[in-house]
Amino acid sequence: MEQRLSLGQYISARRKHMRLTQEELADKVGVSKSAIAKWETDGGLPDRDNLRRIAEVMDVSVDDLHRVIEREGMKDADFNVNITPEVIAALESYGYKVIRPGEKEEER
Repeated sequence: MEQRLSLGQYISARRKHMRLTQEELADKVGVSKSAIAKWETDGGLPDRDNLRRIAEVMDVSVDDLHRVIEREGMKDADFNVNITPEVIAALESYGYKVIRPGEKEEER
């Protein structure tokens, strides 16, 4: 089974691979050491600008970091959504195309 890292675990592993301390990474990213510690322990997510700077410093793409975040968010996602006919009607009245489970787009 594939081991999935959280963003914090990814940042920590990449930082250690680069042989940087939390303080050194913080200096390069332009944040405090406590911000790095918070992110590495999954106590929060870096904002967009910090995510970009982390990607630059760690020589990875922002897309790579977004994929880690998306995988992480999907592990607890509930894909069994029950939307009432009234909600569907409201969405369709605003021009949204609603594809019901088991229905192909061509059937509409």
